[in-house]
Amino acid sequence: MIQRIWTSRKPGTGTTVARFEAAARDNEEQVLAVGALRGERRVGWVRLALIGLLALSQTGITRLFGEAMILDPIRMWVGRVYMAFAVATFIYLIRQKPTPRRSFWWPFFTMTVDICFLVAMSWRSYQLNGVFDGAMFTACSAVLVTFSVMRYSRLHVLVSTMLGAAGYMLLCWVTGNHSAGRVSFVLGCFIALGLLLAETNRAVRGMFLELRGLDNLSRFLPRQVADRIVKNGETSLMPVQREVTILFSDIRDFTTLSETLPPQVVLALLDDYFGHMTHIVLERQGMVNKFLGDGMMACWGVPEHTEDHAEQAMRAALDMRAKLVELNAWRRQRGEPELRIGIGLHTGVVAAGMLGGTRQHEYTVIGDAVNVASRVEGLTKVVGTDILVSESTWKRSGGRFQGERVGEERVKGRQEAVVLYTLKGREPAPSTVFQAEPTGT
Repeated sequence: MIQRIWTSRKPGTGTTVARFEAAARDNEEQVLAVGALRGERRVGWVRLALIGLLALSQTGITRLFGEAMILDPIRMWVGRVYMAFAVATFIYLIRQKPTPRRSFWWPFFTMTVDICFLVAMSWRSYQLNGVFDGAMFTACSAVLVTFSVMRYSRLHVLVSTMLGAAGYMLLCWVTGNHSAGRVSFVLGCFIALGLLLAETNRAVRGMFLELRGLDNLSRFLPRQVADRIVKNGETSLMPVQREVTILFSDIRDFTTLSETLPPQVVLALLDDYFGHMTHIVLERQGMVNKFLGDGMMACWGVPEHTEDHAEQAMRAALDMRAKLVELNAWRRQRGEPELRIGIGLHTGVVAAGMLGGTRQHEYTVIGDAVNVASRVEGLTKVVGTDILVSESTWKRSGGRFQGERVGEERVKGRQEAVVLYTLKGREPAPSTVFQAEPTGT
């Protein structure tokens, strides 16, 4: 049985990206369901308000202007039934939770009842006074069609438009008011309104999905990855092999420091520290991949390919050093111990892509370069400096930085020694000498 299920699975459906796409579609449907339910609740409010306006216009306003009131038991009975429907519908929607299935099917029921009520009231008015008030029917049905712009799908716009147009044509036919010119014009207006509302529904849904999707993705994925998904789709995150620059950073002796502080203070310290360091990485076009206790891993060159990934990473390391000086000055003023960090950088080829299931995802990089970068950061304690750069990163930066070769070091899990450089600062730009032009005598 298990073998049969496995072999019947389509190629690629078991990959992480495929599972991520499935989860993204489920999330999209749920987001639309939430928006549709909120829209239906607003429609419920408007429906109740329109019923009140209808009752007021047919009684109080008519009496105020001395017009004849239509006191018809059938119309009153239909009105009471529709009022009960509106109240029950509103209460039902308030108590419901958003589900894609209900959000899709529920509007077909309510829009049918709305149009049937309008047709019944118009037909009864015609029976009583022999006049079909096409203008009032068209105005009311246009409002009902407009309700669909807040609903789950453009199909709801199509169906509500067809129901409104069909109700008008039916009344024109049974009342004998089927002028070809007038009917065709009204139907054209219905079509124009439907097309406009359908496009508005599509645009609003798309914008809503993009904003909500980007917000949700940004909570769990790096911003660059979230932007790439929204722009190009989930398949843009298929695994790739690429040269990147990896940065590891770590707060020195943090375990000892954290043992002397309450947990809330430790979390506040890390939150402030990582907030500043994350901002630096993002400003330098990098991606914060993960936080590792008091450490951080960032990378340059994925998901978007860049040629200057090593240079940007080294600039970020220097910015982090400068920011730590500012943070320590602030901590000294508050009588708090200063922080010391170690930063290691290495450039190499990695595999980058999505990992995880349908409920938890992570865009990450895997390979020897990641391990080496982590070991290089650890060697900052051995060498006695705060920033160490591997030879591959140093060469890739194009000689734009100041530093010293500190020798070769063995790293765990690798046979070849790693040549290391300290990072002092950026290479000063060459000065330009201007010569004064000779002045005439």
